[in-house]
Amino acid sequence: TFDLRNGSKTPWNSKIIDLLLEEIQKRCIEEQWPFQRSEAYFREILHDRYKRLRTIWTAAQPKVTAKGILETPVEVEKRLVTKKDETLKTTRRRNKYRRRVAVVDHLVKQTSDENEEDLPAWRWLQRLIKTLGEGGMSSEESDVENDIETVLRVKNMTWRRAIEREMDIVDHQRLVDDDIFAPQGSKPMKRICAGGNLMTSRAQVDGLPKVLYSEGWLAGLTKRQVERLTISEEEFKWVKVAVA
Repeated sequence: TFDLRNGSKTPWNSKIIDLLLEEIQKRCIEEQWPFQRSEAYFREILHDRYKRLRTIWTAAQPKVTAKGILETPVEVEKRLVTKKDETLKTTRRRNKYRRRVAVVDHLVKQTSDENEEDLPAWRWLQRLIKTLGEGGMSSEESDVENDIETVLRVKNMTWRRAIEREMDIVDHQRLVDDDIFAPQGSKPMKRICAGGNLMTSRAQVDGLPKVLYSEGWLAGLTKRQVERLTISEEEFKWVKVAVA
């Protein structure tokens, strides 16, 4: 058993890695693996796997709470579940951003070749998404509607200008052109944008053009808070897009 309190290069852990390396090399010969790799290659993989194992083990150890005592097993489990949920939400948001970028990039190229009438609109949407970045994408909470359908309730971002219509145009285009954008991952779910949805707990994105922030939200900030926002002086004209 590895000594997970220490790194992979201690005498004890190095010995275990050596034994695992011997077993891999033995199986490689006995099972006639179709590829050959050097000892250094396999050793690097084993060290990397050990680092991952130790990271997981370390995260599962009780931490000292604000009260100065160690977490209980229930508190450890709750912390790990919360961390996992946050990671999943971050991954979902990142994938959403990348998917939208892929859609507008493709449509800008396609309309450049076929339908120049819609080109300004797609270029504007492309710039909007890339300017907002991953942090400017909304998060969702899953919910059940009418006891039957699982839906995603879009969290409200008080700091960001309302862009649900613009994002719906991009998301809808991906579904329309399903022959181009191959479906990957889970089946798309209905997204509900409503004032009664939960508020996002994520901080605002700093350094955006002023037009991308909510006017009402900006009006409620102090002068010092506005200065910390470091609003970009980049010109970003807001337009109401319409595409065929």
